[in-house]
Amino acid sequence: MPWVKGQCKGKDVWLEVAASGELVVDGGRVPVRYSDEAGARVYRAGLSNITRGEGPARELEAGVSADAAPASSRKSAARGSGFGKAGTRTKAQAKAAAQAADALLASLPVHAVVCFTDGACKGNPGPAGAGAVVRLPDGRVLERAVALGQATNNVGELTAIGVAMDLLDEAEVPLDAEVHVLTDSQYSNGVLVLGWKARANRELITDVKARLARRQPTVHWIAGHVGIPDNERADALANRGVDGSRAGRTGVV
Repeated sequence: MPWVKGQCKGKDVWLEVAASGELVVDGGRVPVRYSDEAGARVYRAGLSNITRGEGPARELEAGVSADAAPASSRKSAARGSGFGKAGTRTKAQAKAAAQAADALLASLPVHAVVCFTDGACKGNPGPAGAGAVVRLPDGRVLERAVALGQATNNVGELTAIGVAMDLLDEAEVPLDAEVHVLTDSQYSNGVLVLGWKARANRELITDVKARLARRQPTVHWIAGHVGIPDNERADALANRGVDGSRAGRTGVV
């Protein structure tokens, strides 16, 4: 199968081409891979996010579609399987996590609203905070840090998703706008998307689900601390919330 070198949001990638040399485009997306090795994961990036290089096409060994895993494997991946934990990842795990995050971002339409959310806690339970960064298609960036007082990290993560919805409401983003929420919380993704049974925080989960139902956003799990600037900013905002909680404050800080 022929591929050509190119870039996807500034990252070096291989782009699939047809025998004619034209990019393979399906539904406005192009198959991309970050490695020329056999078995490399093949993602689908939005056409507007890629740039074709000048070099000739090359035949590469078959890759594996990132969408081809069975449901059980996707569920395992959502739990962070294969990526390790921030701070203890191997180089290979960090590379795989970063590539998956880059591919996810590249796959999002340019007209979509993208929300990055994060929670933080010192002590679990302890002083907690929530942070959200929202990027609107018109170039505006909205952000907020919230102090939660004494709470758990999971409460911070869930609350951050609600904070993102608040920012959309305040900016009067239409309810039918395409919205994508990126969380690095396996727990939040599990109880909100994957159907995990909640043993705690049931009232908060119900509230966040109701707020999400108004807009029907797509919630994605993304590995934390893999060099995504807006993800890191959401983390910084969440920690600002922690500092506010330590100072005895609650609410927006």
